[in-house]
Amino acid sequence: MSTTRGMALVALIGALAGCGHKREAPPIAPPPAPAPAVMPLPPAGSAPGQSLPDAEAATINSGIGAEEALWHLRAGLNVAALACGDAAVVTQYNGWLVENRVALKQAYAAENAAHPGKGELDRHMTQLYNFFAQPPAQRRFCAAASGVAGRVSAPGVVPAGEAPGAVVELETPIRDYYRAYGDYRRALAAWQAQGAARLAAAEATPTPALLAAAATPAPAAPWRIQIGAFTGRAAAEAAWARARDKVPSLAKYDPYYEPVPGRPLVRVQVGAANDRASALGLCASAAAGGFDCIPVVGAKAP
Repeated sequence: MSTTRGMALVALIGALAGCGHKREAPPIAPPPAPAPAVMPLPPAGSAPGQSLPDAEAATINSGIGAEEALWHLRAGLNVAALACGDAAVVTQYNGWLVENRVALKQAYAAENAAHPGKGELDRHMTQLYNFFAQPPAQRRFCAAASGVAGRVSAPGVVPAGEAPGAVVELETPIRDYYRAYGDYRRALAAWQAQGAARLAAAEATPTPALLAAAATPAPAAPWRIQIGAFTGRAAAEAAWARARDKVPSLAKYDPYYEPVPGRPLVRVQVGAANDRASALGLCASAAAGGFDCIPVVGAKAP
């Protein structure tokens, strides 16, 4: 046997032996998801560059008891009555306040005890109202609030037992918005990775629609809040004095006394605010003092 033939035979035997112990090929890593062809936009018309919490992180509603949850539910429904433009929600919310005034008084005491420092409850309520009032989540929040208001205002519903689940239902659209914004940030990072030059070119040439939107100012609407209706002007003025003493932050606003046509009642309204955010701040201050806050939108200046 020649040397060349012997080497070929050895190689063939080695190859055949190797067939009995065939190695598996390493898994092939999936290709990375392709970056979007055009620059991603923030969800629901929100602003770019926001630093929002993770969708699974704790919120201002996390770790609270049933009584505090009832007060948080009151705040969420108050925001819905103020911001959603749904007459049924306003009616259901007002009826719910009257029907559950004793339980709500206890809930307010629990919330006050949880935030005992000077001005702490006022700050907490402002944060709570702002959480429920995030504009990009409002469409779905209002839809959720409509269902919650109808359910909790039904006869025989125990408010404290219903409140924790109802609060979760109200904050779910906001968590969904946080999740969508996180997806947007990741998509934007992938798009930016393709080259800063394309990003700069896109920002330097805004679309006609964006130019038109920037040139059109948002209409300003006058807002007030109503903290009660009382028998006669003297009683209304006394109620305003009590509210101002109990919630000093209200003292910087002017009160308005509006007679109720055909009835011996005078409404006490506070304002005016030029936008919804200012009205929410007023409501938060009034709620921190235990006063019911009813929105009055489009009120005429005296």
